[in-house]
Amino acid sequence: MRLARMTLAGFKSFADKTTIAFDEPVVGIVGPNGCGKSNVVDGIKWVLGDQSPKSLRGGAMIDVIFNGSAKRKPAGMASVTLTFSNPVLDSTDPEAGEARGIGGERRRLGLDTDEVAVTRELYRDGTSDYRLNGKRVRLRDVRELFMDTGVGTDAYSIIEQGKVARMLETSGAERRQIFEEAAGISRFKARKKEAQRKLDRARANLTLVSARLEETEKRLKTVKLQAARARSFQEHDKRLRKLQLAHGLAEYGELSKERETEHQLLEEAEAAHAGAARTLAMREEAAESSETAAAAAEVARAEAERTAASLPC
Repeated sequence: MRLARMTLAGFKSFADKTTIAFDEPVVGIVGPNGCGKSNVVDGIKWVLGDQSPKSLRGGAMIDVIFNGSAKRKPAGMASVTLTFSNPVLDSTDPEAGEARGIGGERRRLGLDTDEVAVTRELYRDGTSDYRLNGKRVRLRDVRELFMDTGVGTDAYSIIEQGKVARMLETSGAERRQIFEEAAGISRFKARKKEAQRKLDRARANLTLVSARLEETEKRLKTVKLQAARARSFQEHDKRLRKLQLAHGLAEYGELSKERETEHQLLEEAEAAHAGAARTLAMREEAAESSETAAAAAEVARAEAERTAASLPC
């Protein structure tokens, strides 16, 4: 796997789109001080995911965008693309990647293409994009793609001025990291760490779920007790309604009988009242007849007295 070419546009001193071809085993970039030689290395580090403006010799990440000159306007974005060759490797090659082509070929990088283009773009509003063969991806995808290849911001493929001395003076753990990268086991260690983090998250989630399950079981006991009380209440309420209905029907029957009895007594009283009224009318009629007869007798007596008085002695 080789770096085939590098394309820069709006990155630091590269105001125009510039393509540098690495088509020879050894390629040297020479020029006077200040011509932008170091910007080439900065571009490689930047597109591979360097997040430190200080390591890119800037105060902020936005400083990598061409800031203009006396005769040119500032650029709106910075873009760097690294194109790597991705040849087919022997299936027995330990450096063969995971991607397989249509014919089952294995490649160094995990993409089934002859070339892999990695692009990073940065806009003045601070938004940044990473692309693999034109497809938007995450920085994590870029780093995983080049893991165990020696390509990276801190990998041994980029040896800057003074880095050899720092590598010799660094701690054993950091040197071991470089050797692991060269030996091709850093990918598996990274996957192990990621698996361990996922396992830790799973354990934390399991603990949380266990706590929630315990709380839910406690609540379930309370709910079961409340449900039993509710069922008991429903049963008693149903029985109470039946008893109330039976009591109401019995009371209605008794009141109906009492009503019939009172109605019968009322009818009898009304009949007695009607008989008494008739008797009273007959007696009043008889009294009127007696009074009439008495008045007639009084008149007859008076007439008799007058007649007797008129007779001569």
